[in-house]
Amino acid sequence: MSNQVLSAGLRRNLDEHLDRVTQVAVEGDAGTALTFMRQHVPGIVAALKVLADEHQADENGHCSKCRSGPFWRRVAAPCRMLLDVHLAVTVAATTARACASPQSHRLRSTSSA
Repeated sequence: MSNQVLSAGLRRNLDEHLDRVTQVAVEGDAGTALTFMRQHVPGIVAALKVLADEHQADENGHCSKCRSGPFWRRVAAPCRMLLDVHLAVTVAATTARACASPQSHRLRSTSSA
């Protein structure tokens, strides 16, 4: 099996797993979502921590994972991966809070006079 086939399979499995977690979190009833999240969220958090640990800044403030190549092409910390993950987590949390808020779904009453 070539590396590309293996990588594509791993990526597809990861995408399907994350889609399933998202679907249960958004569409599942409270009991199912809670049980499912207790099983799967710790693994997702652990994976994000591994990524964050790999992208730590070195003593010069450059991302230790992204710093390959000549010194003028080195990426300063926080690197793009950390910024993208932070943005995704922040937007997802903000969206979840907005959807969970009962006031965000209330119809505004209009007064007819």
